[in-house]
Amino acid sequence: MKSQKKFKLYSLVVMLTLFFTLNGFSQNPTITKVFDLNQPGTLNASSSGGSVRVETHNQPNVEIQAFVRKNSRIISYSDKDLNEILEDFNLDFSKSGSVITAVVKRKTRLKFLNNVGISLTVLVPRDMSCNVSSSGGSVEIYGVKGKHNISSSGGSVLLENVTGTTKAKSSGGGVKAYKQNGDINLRSSGGSVTVEDAIGDITAHSSGGGVHLSKIRGAADVSSSGGGVRINGEASYVKATSSGGSVKVDISGLSKELYLKSSGGGVSANIHNGDKMGLDLDLSSGRVNVDLRNFSGSSEKNRVKGTMNNGGIPVYMRASGGNVDLSFD
Repeated sequence: MKSQKKFKLYSLVVMLTLFFTLNGFSQNPTITKVFDLNQPGTLNASSSGGSVRVETHNQPNVEIQAFVRKNSRIISYSDKDLNEILEDFNLDFSKSGSVITAVVKRKTRLKFLNNVGISLTVLVPRDMSCNVSSSGGSVEIYGVKGKHNISSSGGSVLLENVTGTTKAKSSGGGVKAYKQNGDINLRSSGGSVTVEDAIGDITAHSSGGGVHLSKIRGAADVSSSGGGVRINGEASYVKATSSGGSVKVDISGLSKELYLKSSGGGVSANIHNGDKMGLDLDLSSGRVNVDLRNFSGSSEKNRVKGTMNNGGIPVYMRASGGNVDLSFD
């Protein structure tokens, strides 16, 4: 039994090592370019031949690392095939004032089947606004502070510990943001949208999957035509709609409005301390379940309309594919 466990552990280590090696994370970059930068700057980075990764370091410079890939192998600067591969690309690694450019552009789309590509890893100071895109792979952004515009048409987008106003979209995969500080706008037509541990207003839409927000602090305006919607945290305002699944909300701090609608499933909401708030209720579905307190208005099996505690905050919930459930834990 111990031998089997050791063998499984060894196999896992070998697989992980191979994975990271093939993706260039354990190898030296093919090309490296360094630009001094001792002030907040802007990074304009894109690749039509691979992924783009941006992360911070504690140096007063920007380091651009280009990983040239052929047949899933990262080749070295001295490799005899390098010059031939680079003939298929235009590379612009440059600096103008506090603006850093790192652009890889394939010259012709007719050669996309030749199994070569160039991925970028860019090391930047923390105060760096990022305009980053990829049409050949994923985009990952870590630790930066500024104003950001991120997109991928060839893979997913991952944001982690990003500060500042951020826009991100993907037509090739999902979009995920963790530990976001600042207003954020996320869109995906290739997968789901996930936000976890965020401070700031959130706008999110997915036509390729669900939308899931957790541990948020701010207003939320989200929609999905490809899956359900899940929201929990502290939110003064929530608008959530879905035509692809159910809508479930668990929030505290509601002060402006709650608007929930689904044509693909049920709608449920838990408003913390909601029984003590002034609410204007407008609830409708095949069946409405709510524990009414200090209520004035009309209450029927499939429709509740009226006020709790003399009214105040609009609460609108509609479901054409399931029940409406409202609770106040």
